[in-house]
This record gives sequence, structure tokens and C-alpha cells, in this order.
Amino acid sequence: MNDHNLIHQSMNVPVIDLSLLLSQDSQEKSLVIKEIHEACQKSGIFHVINHGISQEVIEEALEVNRNFFDLPDIMKKDILEFGSGDPFSPVKFATFKQRAHGSDLLQRDVLRINANPIDEFLDLWPKNPADYREKMGRYTQEVRKLGNQLFEAIMESLNLGGATHLQENFGKGMQLVATNCYNSPHQESPSIKKGTPPHTDFGLITILLQTSPGLEILDSFDGKWKSAPKLEEGSFQVFVGDLLEVLSNGKYKSVMHQVIVPSSTTETRMSIASFHSFDMDDIVEPAINLVEEEGVKRYKDCSAKELLKLVFSRGFARPIEALKIEM
Repeated sequence: MNDHNLIHQSMNVPVIDLSLLLSQDSQEKSLVIKEIHEACQKSGIFHVINHGISQEVIEEALEVNRNFFDLPDIMKKDILEFGSGDPFSPVKFATFKQRAHGSDLLQRDVLRINANPIDEFLDLWPKNPADYREKMGRYTQEVRKLGNQLFEAIMESLNLGGATHLQENFGKGMQLVATNCYNSPHQESPSIKKGTPPHTDFGLITILLQTSPGLEILDSFDGKWKSAPKLEEGSFQVFVGDLLEVLSNGKYKSVMHQVIVPSSTTETRMSIASFHSFDMDDIVEPAINLVEEEGVKRYKDCSAKELLKLVFSRGFARPIEALKIEM
């Protein structure tokens, strides 16, 4: 029996109403900041509602990506050639097959695009469907605004609100958007399951949109895999990434997660993950204030690109372990 068979309950994930961040009532705002602090510290994941992104923008992004994945392979050829062999290509389309849960082979199709600054990358995005650039451009820009708002709140939750250079670097930093398509398990060999193996995300924060169940979270308190609860329509999940664990000097922990599409699922599952960080080459280090507060620096300095190289070259499920400083 593998760990996946032990899943029997849903993870308790906090739901945070972001409209209160804009409240004129300072007490209401401080309560939201506290909720974010507790979520980042205890579970590394939270849901956000009333985030300001319209359902229309969300549905258009999902629709145009469904249309892309439904295209014949010949129409994806330019994307395949453009991203071939280069893991840091600004646009890449690939099918991933990875081992997990012993002998399970997990498969998904991924379209990955760089999205900030959008003017630099937009012409490299897929030309088909014809409205892909328009609709995904709108979506990525709206999610970018949400990411800026969340990062500002997270910095306040760490008492780093005065470190404006961090927010400036985040605002002009990296946004990498990966759309994952998990076709129905019945369409291929029963020995191939649809999913993504256990991993943490490399950046500062990830903003995730998903269409159906399948996301599972490793509960750090009891070490058990638990299913993520069903989301309210139009809501997002926010993940603490490895580089936020570094920046917070370990106060916040990146969350281990995976996707296993249930074998009973007949529909195609999709997710759009927006990864946010500083520029790929910018060095992230534990915040000086937090190091001084604890009297110890827990992590080595690292850039997003260096962290991704650890993922690509050594296959770490949790590459941040390589950055921990021995005490």
C-alpha cells in the first residue's frame, strides 16, 4: 500500500477575504494580515475570495487554453520547436511523464509562458487560437495585480512592510504561467495516471486556478496526504514557495503538494499556475531583520534560476533542503 491510498480526509485550508485588505478600518485590515501570517506559517497554503478578478476573465482564460490543447499537434509545432531542449525558454509546450507513488507513471501536458513584462513576451505566445494572446494577456495582467497585492500583505505579515525595495523588485520581477492539462485517464493506457508528482514551488508565491478536484497537500503536522477542499467558484489558491521560505528565514514553509486525478474522472482537468518571484537572476536571501530577530541565518542565498537548476538537474521534490545551513 502506498501513501496515496492513505488519503481519507480533506485538508483544512484557510479562506481569506481579500476585499478586507482595502478596508478603511485598520482593525479589519490587520485581522486579514494576521490570517495570512497564520496560513503561511501553519499550512503554506490558503484560498482567496473577493480578489477583484472577474469570473469573465477567468472563464475566458480557461476556455482559450482548452482550445489550445484541443488543437492538432501540427498546429502546436511552432511552440514545440521554440521551446525544445531549453528549460528556461520563455515559451514551452511539453508532455511530462514522471514516476511517483512507487510504480505509478503520472502524465500531464504543460504550456508554459513568461508573462512579465508582457510587452517583451506577448509576441512569443501561441498564435492559435487567434484570441489566445488577448485573453491570456488580460488574465495574466489581472493575476499580476493580485500577486502584487498579496506580496505586499505577506511582507506586512512578516513586519517587512517598510522594506519597499522588496515590493519594487517583486513588481518588476518574474511571472511564469504554466497551464496544465490532464486529459481523461480513460483516453490512454490504464498504467498511466494523470497527475503531477510531489513537489514544492520554486518561487515566492504561486496563484493557482483549477477546474476540478485532484490537488493533494502534505499536512506538515501529521505527515499525511490530504485532498484540497473544493473551491468556491472563481476563487484561487495561494502557495508559499521555496524562495519565500528563504526570504522569511524559515518562518513560512513552502507547501508540498501533488495532483492525482481520480480514476473515476471522465472530464479533462485543467489548472493555471502563476509563479511569482523577483527577477530570475536576483539573489534572494533571508531578510536581515528576521535573521537579527532570531540570531541565526537558516538558508543560503539563492536566485530563482539557481533553484530551478536544482530541480532540473537533481530532481529534488523539495530543492530548498539543499539551501539549509547546518546548525
